Amino acid sequence: MTQTGRVVIPAGRVVIPENLMRRITLIFILLFQSAPNVRPGVVAGNLTALDGSPAIAVQVSAIPAPTGPVGVSDGQEPYRTRPPVSSALTDYQGRYRLTNIPPGRYFIVAGPTYYPSTLSPETAGVITVAPDSTTQNLNFQLMTAFGGKISGRVSPPPAAGQEKAVLSGLNLDGVLEADIGADGTFGFGHVAKGSYWVDLYPDFPGLGSFRIEVGDRDVTGLELVRPPTHAVTGRIVVQNGPLPHALLAFNSTTSYVRVPINPDGTFSGQLHSARHRIDLAGMPSGYSLASVGVGSQDVSEGLVVGNADVSGVVITVSAPRRLPRVHGRITGLANARLSSTKVQMTGPIIGTLETSVLEDGSFEFPAATPGMYSLKLSQVPELAPVPVVVTWNDAEVQVAVSNRRSQ
Repeated sequence: MTQTGRVVIPAGRVVIPENLMRRITLIFILLFQSAPNVRPGVVAGNLTALDGSPAIAVQVSAIPAPTGPVGVSDGQEPYRTRPPVSSALTDYQGRYRLTNIPPGRYFIVAGPTYYPSTLSPETAGVITVAPDSTTQNLNFQLMTAFGGKISGRVSPPPAAGQEKAVLSGLNLDGVLEADIGADGTFGFGHVAKGSYWVDLYPDFPGLGSFRIEVGDRDVTGLELVRPPTHAVTGRIVVQNGPLPHALLAFNSTTSYVRVPINPDGTFSGQLHSARHRIDLAGMPSGYSLASVGVGSQDVSEGLVVGNADVSGVVITVSAPRRLPRVHGRITGLANARLSSTKVQMTGPIIGTLETSVLEDGSFEFPAATPGMYSLKLSQVPELAPVPVVVTWNDAEVQVAVSNRRSQ
């Protein structure tokens, strides 16, 4: 019989360095997408400057408003840090038009100014957008003086549509994004005076953030030059048992580069010249990074990437001393089919484990991480997957195949 018991699926924790939290927050903001299969609405109007003249090349955005009473932060993040659902620059007459707005309640903002001309969300107007609607003449005036525009170039330029330039305030009180042209150029409209960060999304290894100060004049000639990168390849080995799913990243003072791990434990990534600390997170309780080496050199305190590729990186993972054994026997399957089939156990923590079947129908997994698995036979499609719960005790599984279809 199959051993039963409680399912043990320890939760791992992803540790993100503090100096990268702001950049990662930007990524989540830029990943925001509107809800599918809804009929969006449109909001349009005019924006004027403090002196009454048209506010030219100023970003206007629709930001989700709370469903209840408006508070300073609605018990969550400040409104201005919420991802806009639609943004547009005003034209030379100060006109703006926000399209593809999902039905809902919104603030309309331009820099620190909320419609209808206020600096506080408590006194701002909340606009309700109905499906397939157009709200016209939503006119308001900026409450602060805007500074210059920002423009620059990324070198080498990216492939079309693959990157965006991102502008953020030091306190994330406003996030703008701009397309990068085929020649690498990008530009933002007028922004309020103050300090800002300019980044690329997705992050490019080693490029880091650029801090700029915006005053009355335009900020031009900003150069974002990508540093050269080099291939870093290696493998992850476990001291005992299989390798659980994990998140591998290389962290330097200017980058946090995620590198995918292949099913066989090998990995390959592109890193810039720097000292990189290795982060291995997301593993079950009892697993941890034991050491990192390149040949006979211990680089656990940091892998130095110079001006060439680095190969042969070995990351060793320590595992619990004793992992449970899973064994069992297959009955009802013809001997001719036993020799050609494999037993596969698939679960969210490990992926897929595979072992051969002996002549007597027995099989064994010497070590398995506790959790829930689905067991199947690779050459026996008529057998439905068998659920297997693995605790910290050894588990025995009996697999019976119907004689009618196993010959």
